[in-house]
This record gives sequence, structure tokens and C-alpha cells, in this order.
Amino acid sequence: PRGRAIRWLRALTLRTLALFGLAIIASVGFVVIAAEMRHGALDALDAAVELAVHRLDSTPMDIAMRSVSWIGENAVLLPVLAAVIALAVHHRRRVIAIVLAIDAFVVIAAYSLLKLMFSRARPRLFDKVPLPPDFSFPSGHSMSAMGIYGVIAAALIAMYPGARRPVIAAAVLLIATIGLSR
Repeated sequence: PRGRAIRWLRALTLRTLALFGLAIIASVGFVVIAAEMRHGALDALDAAVELAVHRLDSTPMDIAMRSVSWIGENAVLLPVLAAVIALAVHHRRRVIAIVLAIDAFVVIAAYSLLKLMFSRARPRLFDKVPLPPDFSFPSGHSMSAMGIYGVIAAALIAMYPGARRPVIAAAVLLIATIGLSR
């Protein structure tokens, strides 16, 4: 057991430690924002941001944001996930396929439970876009984009190391635009 622990510690790179640190900082940030949101401290900020975004309203931007948001819906995300799982199985990378399936289940369960826990109503400043009946926080689209599309990107990089840069660029662009669209 001690030898395994030492090998594991040696395998940790500075990049890995930095990514773990970044994940911890992001998690703490989420908890702080969630606590402030739960006490209503962010309601004024929400209204100000919504009004600012509304001032940028245009038909082309509405179409673009609805399209990007659509990519973050489970109706699109789950078939993409299934295709990447099938690709992993085809390449005999069953561990990747299992990780993808477990990750998707955990992300969807987590945002569903968090939505119930926070029970935050969707903002209703404007009636232009029909609102889903569920709660608004946290954004399922944003969590799925980061938690599932991010892991899909990691899986594709593991299967196709030569495609690392374009996969990372596409994943960052996709995740950021889905989050922005929400």
C-alpha cells in the first residue's frame, strides 16, 4: 500500500495539482455564490444583468443564443454523449465509456437535486422567451456544458491525442457560449 501511494504521488504533475486547485477554487466560488443567492443578496445584480442583456436584444442575437442554448439541452447532449460512448466502445476504451456514463448521471442528478434544494424561481422581467417549469438555479445547461461536454472533450483527447488543441478550443468555445446563452 505504501509503495502504491508513493507511485501515485510521483504521478501527480504540477499541471494536475493546478487543475485540482482550480477545481477547488471554482467549487468554493459556487458555494459562496449559492449562499449569497439563497439569502437574496444577488437579486439586484440579477435584475441589473437581465436589463443590460435586454438592451443588447436583436433578432440575430436571439437566434444565435437560442441555437447555442439548444446544443446544451439534453435532447442534443444525450445523443452526442451516446455517440462518444459508442466511439469509446468501438476503440475498446471501455473505461472511458463507463466514465462518460457515470459522469453524465452524476451531473444530471446533481443539478436536479440542487435545483430542488435552492427552489429559485426563474426571473420574469420579460415574457419574450417561454420559461421552463422547473427552477432556475443552478443552470442545468451550464452544468451539463461544463460537466458533460468537458468530460466528452477529455475523452476525445484520450482517444485522439493528436486532436488535443482543436478539441480544447472547441470545448472552451462551446462551454462558454452555452453558459453565456443562459
